[in-house]
Amino acid sequence: MKKLIPQRTVLMAAVLIITASLSAESSSGEKKVSLRGNWKFALGDNTLFSDPRYNDSHWEEIYVPSAWNNEGFRNYNGYAWYRKKVDISFDPKELLYLELGRIDDSDEVYVNGHLIGSSGGFPPNYFTAYDVPRSYYIPAEYLNESKGNVIAVRVYDEGGEGGILGRNVGIYSYETYAENGFALYGNWKFHLLDNMDWAGENFNDSDWENIIAPSNWERQGFHDYDGFAWYRKRFALPAGFKTNDLVLLLGKIDDMDEVFINGEKVGHTGNIESKWVRGEEWQKPRNYFIPDNLLRSGAENVIAVRVYDHEGNGGIFEGPLTLIPRTEYKQFSKKYHDNNSFSWWSLLDW
Repeated sequence: MKKLIPQRTVLMAAVLIITASLSAESSSGEKKVSLRGNWKFALGDNTLFSDPRYNDSHWEEIYVPSAWNNEGFRNYNGYAWYRKKVDISFDPKELLYLELGRIDDSDEVYVNGHLIGSSGGFPPNYFTAYDVPRSYYIPAEYLNESKGNVIAVRVYDEGGEGGILGRNVGIYSYETYAENGFALYGNWKFHLLDNMDWAGENFNDSDWENIIAPSNWERQGFHDYDGFAWYRKRFALPAGFKTNDLVLLLGKIDDMDEVFINGEKVGHTGNIESKWVRGEEWQKPRNYFIPDNLLRSGAENVIAVRVYDHEGNGGIFEGPLTLIPRTEYKQFSKKYHDNNSFSWWSLLDW
C-alpha cells in the first residue's frame, strides 16, 4: 500500500487531485526539448550517477515515459537511475522548467550535476509522491548553450509500476509576465533558524547553503523541517534601470514571511512573530510595493526573506519572482491571475 503524503485537509486534497487529473499531463508553455524516447538506465544507487562526466555507455536503455515494469524490469522494487544527454538553445531570460509528470514513487533530479528538485522521501524516511506531477525550475546558469547537457533522475520505487510515467516529458519555456522587469529566479542563499541580523544589507552569507527559488525547501534536501529559515539574494540591476515605482513579486511562500530590501522592510504576510498560521497565508501572492530609490541601478542590492513554516512543505514555492514597474502591474495581474500557466503544477506541491 502506498504511504500518502500528509495533506492540509482531506477536502483540499480532493480538490487538488481532481485539478491535477484535468491538467497534469498538458502544458501551456513552449516545448523547447522533448524528452520522450530512450534514456540510459541502471538499477541500484550511486551518487556518482548524477555527475555529468560519469560514463554511462555500458548502461541499458529504457523508454520514457513508461513504467520500468513494462520495459523488462518486472517485479523490481528499489533504486534506479535515468540519464539523458540533451542539446538546447535558449535565451538566458527565459524561464525554463523540466517537466516529467508523475514518477513512481520518489525522485531527485539533477541537471549537469546540480540538484534542481525532488519529490517524496527516500529510505529510511520514505514517503511516496507517485501522484504528484514533477515540474522543476532550471536556472539558466546550470545549462550549457547548445552543448550536451546531462539530466540525471534518481528514483526509488517501493512497489507497483516504478519509473517516469508522465506523458508530456520535456523542457518547457514560460513567459516572464513583465516587459521591463528584472527576474529573481534561480539560486538564492539559504539558512535554517532565525536571526534578525540576517536582514542586514552587509551581512556575510557566503557560507550559507544554495537553494533554488521557486521550489519548496523539502524538494532540495531540507526534509521534514518546520520553523524559521531565511533566503538572501544579491543582484546588480543594469545601469540606468529605473528604480522608482517598482513592485516586488515573490510568488507564494509557505507559510508566513517578512521581506527586506537593502536592510529595509518592504512587506510581510501573516503574523510571523506569533507563529500563528490562520491556514490561508501560503496561498496568498506576495506583491510588495518598493519605496522609491531604495534599490540602486548599476550597483549591488540584497533581498532577504524571513520565512516561518508551521507544517508540511515550506519556503518560496511558486513564482513569479520578479521586479516590475507599477505601470505593468495591471497587465501582469491579468495574465497571471487569470491564466496562471507556468506554475499550474505547484497546486500539488504539498
